[in-house]
Amino acid sequence: MKRIITTTFAFILLASIASANDRGRGGPGGPEFGGQATVGSDGTLYISRTTVDTGTNTATTTVTAIRSSGTTAWTATLSGRGGLRLSGSNLISVSETRASDGTVTSTLTALSTASGAVAWTRTISGDVSELEPFSGGTYVISVSSSTRSITAIDNSGNVLWTVTA
Repeated sequence: MKRIITTTFAFILLASIASANDRGRGGPGGPEFGGQATVGSDGTLYISRTTVDTGTNTATTTVTAIRSSGTTAWTATLSGRGGLRLSGSNLISVSETRASDGTVTSTLTALSTASGAVAWTRTISGDVSELEPFSGGTYVISVSSSTRSITAIDNSGNVLWTVTA
């Protein structure tokens, strides 16, 4: 009896682990987009996929907008790596550059959700650790060597204010 209980427990544990690791991709041979997905309030699905050229160690991120009807609305390509954050009518991506002295500069690129065109770019000193959308734009939390800053950027890419904490 103890052997049956132990075996049953082991199968349940393995099934739970497999289910948790599947993440809805359909298992082997199932659909896998290989990137981040964000859903807009109108039902549009924005999918990003990053590829890295191992020869040059450069990354390219491709973003595809799929309308709720299933049609592809647009595709855009960004240089560098970066997840997407929906803020108003923009999708914001962050890419970082590290100088030889170790300082980090982050570039925010906003894509228009309507067309996929670049709406604006903004460069910020430090490593962007968080993007938090608000009703008129995005709060950008960045960290440099010894300071932490919060910058408010409106939906047009203008800096509203910066506070150093």
